[in-house]
Amino acid sequence: MEQPGELANTLSHDDLIEITKSSLCTLINSDSLLSDLPPDVILEEVIAQIAVEFGQSITVFISRDDEPVLKVIVPQNASVSDLKKAIARHFEIYQKRIGNKVKISWKYIWKTYDLSFDSLILDNNCSPIENYGVTNKVTLAFKKRKKKRK
Repeated sequence: MEQPGELANTLSHDDLIEITKSSLCTLINSDSLLSDLPPDVILEEVIAQIAVEFGQSITVFISRDDEPVLKVIVPQNASVSDLKKAIARHFEIYQKRIGNKVKISWKYIWKTYDLSFDSLILDNNCSPIENYGVTNKVTLAFKKRKKKRK
C-alpha cells in the first residue's frame, strides 16, 4: 500500500479536491451534531452550528412569502441589527448555493419590510432580540412597512 504522501504525488489537484470533499461530506453526514448541514458546507456554518450546540447561539427561522424558510444562526445576545446582518449573510450563502447572481439591496429591503414576531415589530436596531421574546427555534416573518402619513 502506498504512503499518503506518495499517493498525493500521483493524483492530480482536482482528484485531491474531490477526495477531500467526499471525505468531508462523509464525516459531516456521520456526525449527529453536523448532519443537518448542506454537503457544500463552509467553515462559518460549522462554527455556527457548534455554537448552537454549546448554547452560545440560537437558531431563528425566517418566513418569506412563497419562498423557502431561512434558518439563521445568531448569538444569544444579538441585537436586531446583528440579526439583520446574519439574515443578509445567510441569504448571500443561499444565493451562491443555488447559483443565483442577483444583487440584493438590503438597504431597500429594510426600508420596505420589518421583521415581526408574534405581531411585534422588531423596530429598534439597537435593542437585543430577547427584548422582543425571540428565543431559540422561533419563526420571524417579513412584514411590509406601512407608509407614514405626512
